[in-house]
Amino acid sequence: MLKYIIVCDKPKLISENDHYITMTAHEFINKGKEFVTKKNKIRVINLSNSYEYLTKGYYVSLLAEARGGISLPDLSNIISTNWKRNYSLAFPELNTILDKTFNIQYEEPLIRRYVSFFGRHNDPKVEPLARKIFDLFRLPIASFEIKYVERNKWHITKLEAESFNKLIDEQIAIFNQDLSRFTGSAWRNPTKKKQEKYWIAILHNPDEKNAPSNTVALKKFIEIGKKMDVWIELITRDDFSTLLEFDALFIRETTNINNHTFRFAQKAEIEGIPVIDDTNSIIRCCNKVYLNEILEITNIKRPKTLILDEKNIATYVNNIDYPCVLKIPDGAFSIGVYKIDNAIELIEKSKELFEKSDVILLQEFMPSKFDWRIGILNNKPIFANKYYMAEGHWQIYNHDAKKASKRSGYHESVYLNQVPEKVLLSAVDVSKLIGDGLYGVDLKEQENGDVFVIEINDNPNIDYGVEDLVYGDDIYRNIINHLISKIEE
Repeated sequence: MLKYIIVCDKPKLISENDHYITMTAHEFINKGKEFVTKKNKIRVINLSNSYEYLTKGYYVSLLAEARGGISLPDLSNIISTNWKRNYSLAFPELNTILDKTFNIQYEEPLIRRYVSFFGRHNDPKVEPLARKIFDLFRLPIASFEIKYVERNKWHITKLEAESFNKLIDEQIAIFNQDLSRFTGSAWRNPTKKKQEKYWIAILHNPDEKNAPSNTVALKKFIEIGKKMDVWIELITRDDFSTLLEFDALFIRETTNINNHTFRFAQKAEIEGIPVIDDTNSIIRCCNKVYLNEILEITNIKRPKTLILDEKNIATYVNNIDYPCVLKIPDGAFSIGVYKIDNAIELIEKSKELFEKSDVILLQEFMPSKFDWRIGILNNKPIFANKYYMAEGHWQIYNHDAKKASKRSGYHESVYLNQVPEKVLLSAVDVSKLIGDGLYGVDLKEQENGDVFVIEINDNPNIDYGVEDLVYGDDIYRNIINHLISKIEE
């Protein structure tokens, strides 16, 4: 399957591969539109001799983007690296990396030049810098100089795109190896006869205590992917610069707007890579204020909710039905959520939460034995669970429990045709207000049959032995198929 077009002046020096073809800049300008369209999302690796304004190299990236493809580097990258006053703004960040990794004491030469291919370098002291440069400027071939300044400190002094034409034979051999790794063709076991059609990255944190998927579930994604002719690889936050090597990204790490998970999602979208969770879903689900506002203008029921700040809270203290629930808008796993029994507790706990957020939420207390969790994918239910309250507690999670067995309630998987219709309809309706990704909608069902949406999670748990108890491998297969459909759009 054609995924890349390599544009360079010497196509014969590029190793042949099933995943890409080579063209000269002249050929691409005149014939490239036969291959690059908005539908196929071909990626164009521009190795032109020059990226200067109005040169052929400039027009290669310009036309690649105009035709609906993805260019490497793109026009914004080209403009940034053509003017030192633009790219030098990144020097402080790059020098911070040098301070950590390039710990070579004073020795000649004091000025050193390096060339990296797709953010890779065989010197482990240099590669972190090379990866960051590639992340920032997307230069397939980058040349950079560092200089010894004082007291075992090295600073970057120059950065530019290196011409493919200037590479010597030894460098061309290394370039072809790194090109194969970058395009994915070098990942597979060479003894295997069959190559996977698509490559999906799963972002995870092996050290996360409350990860959205347990270890066995992650292995299930990999195993089932193989059966579906899909290569699935686990990556971590350190693999940010390798994201372009994949066709899709699935985030299995607790998301937040102010950490690397959002940056991964954002980078994937910029590069035209389908991602679960997308940035809009993260923004909308991570903050419960957004959910409250969109539910207020619909007919979907939710607990009565007040938005509090430090100025208006005094007007509500004595006019609230206690007990109630106080929560920080972007909390997860019941962290930052308190049951409030009186005005004194409200004042005390609100001060704590106002230190973290200028706005907090106050909701009516709705006791129940369990919460429904409906898993939604592309606005369709794929699983249903009952999450029961922790023993002797009013929430699913009791972080203060001394015994591990009492820190969370038990769970019960339910066939979708056994879920009350109002619960399913409410879950689907609220998911449509967020997007078409993977969501976990939490709901409470009252004795009179009324259903209330509590929250919607953009990164719901898919744990082996919990969410997959009823539908088994279909859960994993459905998610992979959804990502494939996004790749093929």
